[in-house]
This record gives sequence, C-alpha cells and structure tokens, in this order.
Amino acid sequence: MKLKAIRGLANYTTETEIEQIMEHFLKLLMKRPENTPYNYQEYEFIRSACGLPYLIKKNGYSCFEKALRQEEKQYNEMPEAFKGHYSFDEDGNLIELRNPNEAKEMMNNFFASKNSRN
Repeated sequence: MKLKAIRGLANYTTETEIEQIMEHFLKLLMKRPENTPYNYQEYEFIRSACGLPYLIKKNGYSCFEKALRQEEKQYNEMPEAFKGHYSFDEDGNLIELRNPNEAKEMMNNFFASKNSRN
C-alpha cells in the first residue's frame, strides 16, 4: 500500500479526490488478511504517528478515520506475537518497542506452536 504517497498527495488534492483514493486503499486493506494474515509491518506503519493518525490530525478527513478503524480491526485480529514490535514517529523514524531478537522469538514460538497443532 502506498500510504506514504497518500500522505504527500493529501497536501495537493481536495478532500473529494482523497476520498476516492482512500476507497481504493480501503478495498486493498480489507483484502490484505486473505493473502498476508500476519501483515504486522504494514499495519504498524499505518497506525503509527506518521501514518493515518498524522493524516487525521492534519486534515481531519473522515475517510482517514474510516481506514484507521478498519486497520485497527484487522490489527486486533492478529495474534499477539505480531504486535507492538516497533512503530514510527511523525517524521517516519523507526522506534523499536521491543528488542528484535525478542520479536523474532515471539514469532518463531507462534509458528512452532501453530505447526505442532497441525
């Protein structure tokens, strides 16, 4: 998904134009769990301070709020092993919330337990 491009585009287009783009973004977002059920990397960016919360704060468009609600729904449906490893500040700088080795171990344990059930 191209949220970084939408963030830039929002500076130069009308709300109506952004709404059309966000409808397409939302359709793609809703399909994401079908092909990428543990899409934590994309979700962390979307929900970070430089993602949709930034666009909501800056522009206040309801289409951004709608997309964030959908992202949060999908994020909350993911297993805990994929959540809260990192985020981004308003400038897009990575913020590690968890040691990368700990994050890797959590995900490995998740897949090991999932494989042992099959």
